[in-house]
Amino acid sequence: MKKVAVLLVAAMVMSLSLAAKARAATDASSGSIKIGYVDMNRALNEVNEGKKAKSQLEADGRAKKQKLEIMQNEIKSMKEELDKQRLILSKEALQEKEAKFQQKFFELQKMSVDFEREFAEKEVNFIRPISEKLAKVIQQIGQQDSYTVIMPSAMALYSIPGSDLTDKVIAQYNKGK
Repeated sequence: MKKVAVLLVAAMVMSLSLAAKARAATDASSGSIKIGYVDMNRALNEVNEGKKAKSQLEADGRAKKQKLEIMQNEIKSMKEELDKQRLILSKEALQEKEAKFQQKFFELQKMSVDFEREFAEKEVNFIRPISEKLAKVIQQIGQQDSYTVIMPSAMALYSIPGSDLTDKVIAQYNKGK
């Protein structure tokens, strides 16, 4: 979720910076520059839609993890049985059991990769609309409160107290403005 959030934040920063540059030229000439920042990861996780999406992703992740654990236990049992019977099985029977074991192992690997890909896709699909709405809320706050720039908190090396707009963004997002 963090990787996707960072990519979305970068895209949002670029769009916000274009608007901020135009505004900065005006504000710089009058001497008033107002900068704020937003913790995008926190905002994504704390807005109501973000909490709901996170909950759905976690539930889906738990279900898939259970399936993987069941298959891992089956493979472990197959391996233990194969090791016990290795000396008493005929060469052909041993090869057949080893082939079944390898097939099951490859199925587990494929399932694991598929689950990871599905999870990443779902995560992006949940986060994208929330991030787009957050960007609109941030732009509204910037315009209403005459901010020159609002940036992600990860980019701010220093800020004066009161520059963190995360709580305000979360509240305004949840109000539906």
